[in-house]
Amino acid sequence: MNQVIIIGAGPSGSYLAYLLASSGIDVLVLEKERFPRYKPCGGGITPKVVNLLDFDLSPVIEDTIQKVIFSYRLTRPIEFTAPKPLAYMVARERFDALLAVRAKEAGAKFLEGIRVQRVEVTGSKVSVYADGSQWQGDILVGADGANSLVARSLGLGRRRKLSASLETEIPAAPEKLEQYRSAIKIEYGLVPYGYAWVFPKADHLSAGVWTNAPRPKKLRLQLEYYIQSEGLNSLEARVKTRGWLIPVNPQPDDLHGSRTLLLGDAAGLADAFTGEGIYPAVYSARLAAEIISGQISRPDPDLRGYTALVQEKIGPDLAGSFRLTRWIPPISGLIHRVLHRHQDLIEDFMEVAGGNLSYSSFLQYFRSRLKESLHFRR
Repeated sequence: MNQVIIIGAGPSGSYLAYLLASSGIDVLVLEKERFPRYKPCGGGITPKVVNLLDFDLSPVIEDTIQKVIFSYRLTRPIEFTAPKPLAYMVARERFDALLAVRAKEAGAKFLEGIRVQRVEVTGSKVSVYADGSQWQGDILVGADGANSLVARSLGLGRRRKLSASLETEIPAAPEKLEQYRSAIKIEYGLVPYGYAWVFPKADHLSAGVWTNAPRPKKLRLQLEYYIQSEGLNSLEARVKTRGWLIPVNPQPDDLHGSRTLLLGDAAGLADAFTGEGIYPAVYSARLAAEIISGQISRPDPDLRGYTALVQEKIGPDLAGSFRLTRWIPPISGLIHRVLHRHQDLIEDFMEVAGGNLSYSSFLQYFRSRLKESLHFRR
């Protein structure tokens, strides 16, 4: 019997496996795909992800971003260049594979191509069933993404809401790619309650749209329109246009059960304003490792501390991101004018993304700048 069974080998599952195996805990990871597997994602990771992880990510970093260009309805672009990296571009298939390799090197066992069909928690053990096979363990971790079987089976993460994203990869000639090197483009106003982007990768561009509107419509048309506006429609045929759901949870208060807990997207921990999910995924893995390490030797592990830690460490920024989603989109045109006048606000928001400033502090400063601008207009 395994001490810990983790379902899902995305960033949260593999990083938790790495942390637990490094401390001598017996870990089994079950992954439905086989590495390296394609994962639809913009592929931007923030400096706080790099700072949190315990190992070198340079082998999978394809570009270092120091400039961001904001536009509102394709007009009045604002360029902001930072003295330090704002983000790093990765291909998720390589990034995820690196985390899995590190976990295996630490001693975690991985089984790939396993599509879990059923999970049970009965008394002193957890049971996982797939393809006629069965595994048992002391603790079960759901790191199985937006459509988490663990969450659905055990009635956890009930408050999750879903946002939607669509991304395409655009092959680009070296001279075209050079125009986008070390910079990202963010367009808002085109996608209701969301944004569009272009990110540079090693040999292609990632273009996409994201929205947290309750009933998103016309995402594909919005993506096509944005791509054409960027002059990218004449490039070679696009590949791997994929859509995916990003769960967000305004009140993460049911992330654990008897011998069970949820990580990352399975818990709905993505940022509701930006859609970023990698940082809260790996951070939740670190918090889970802390609780599991302290409880694994007990006959009846008490995992309540995990939900409490998530609420303490991640909850305030989740709440702050939800506040931004409520009041910024309806006045995004005004916001863009404020950013033209107060570009220091962009720097502050990048500090939020980098983990150096809280959403609550940013919101307080932003409101004061907004009031100044409204008074100036009078």
